[in-house]
Amino acid sequence: MSATPTVTVFAGPSLRPADLTRLRRLADERNQTLDLRPPVRRHDLLALIGTESPRKIVMLDGEFGQSLAVSVTEVRALLFAGQPLSGASSMGALRAVECRTIGMTGSGWVYEQYLNGSIESDGDVALLYDPEDYTPVTVPLVNVRWLLAERVREKDLSCEEADTALEIARSLNFRARRHSVLVKQWRRGLPGSAVAVLEEHFATDRLDHWDRKRLDALAAVRAALSS
Repeated sequence: MSATPTVTVFAGPSLRPADLTRLRRLADERNQTLDLRPPVRRHDLLALIGTESPRKIVMLDGEFGQSLAVSVTEVRALLFAGQPLSGASSMGALRAVECRTIGMTGSGWVYEQYLNGSIESDGDVALLYDPEDYTPVTVPLVNVRWLLAERVREKDLSCEEADTALEIARSLNFRARRHSVLVKQWRRGLPGSAVAVLEEHFATDRLDHWDRKRLDALAAVRAALSS
């Protein structure tokens, strides 16, 4: 009798509690085990070398900081041990770009932006979150980029308005980039019509719809459960 495939996912603020419930249900439907773990930290990947097989690992969120962040050396060790590893959304997207030549795969809009050089700073995916349930407290700049790009594509904003809105958001430290602070700053630097467009998307019931990190994370886990 073959072992039940396991999909290990390192996730935090990129997914909501309701998302996890739906993903667990999807895993059950496909006779797989969904092994949900907190944001990846230094040594977490090494601990998986030589463990149960078959296993797929999806890296989404991770701790940042020199003493905490998962290293390229760990990724290399895991891959060279024959363990498949994919990344998306946040830390997973960053490491997937860095380690694509040694076998780590990446997916999603955030990954593609780093891969093609449109985004260079690791800080664009940084945010504060509630340590109890991983609910985002601030808005990562990568999500602002996505929202503005979509509003320009839909012709709700001009390119000039979007550029100004991005510069205002970029001027805020990621720890200060709360929804209310962003809107307040945009009111000072943007035409009223542009602020109205952005405020509409900052309504509580719409936040998840343009959370690009969340959308990439969901797609990555669903793909792992489907393959």
